[in-house]
Amino acid sequence: MAVTNAVTDLISSVAELISSIFGAAYSIVHSFITGVFGLFAGFFAMIGDLGKGVFDLVGGVGKFVAANAVVIAVVAAAGYAYVRFVQQPQPQGRKPIGVNGAGAGKKTN
Repeated sequence: MAVTNAVTDLISSVAELISSIFGAAYSIVHSFITGVFGLFAGFFAMIGDLGKGVFDLVGGVGKFVAANAVVIAVVAAAGYAYVRFVQQPQPQGRKPIGVNGAGAGKKTN
């Protein structure tokens, strides 16, 4: 009886060994394939996030430029108004005298 139990235990141990070898091989292949699919999925998620980030960046720069364009336009309009409307008009009546008073007493009509 002891010999039959020993042979039965030996056969069950060999079966468990073969089962564990196939289980380990399956686990290795499964983890490799899962990692490859995860890598591709992560790559496409990164490309999507990059595209979204680029569009957000362009939108932010556009808003920044638009806000500064309004400020620049206001400053330019204020400068134009200053130059145009604050300028003193030239006197119309008298002509300036010459250098060193030359021609001070002469009338010109």
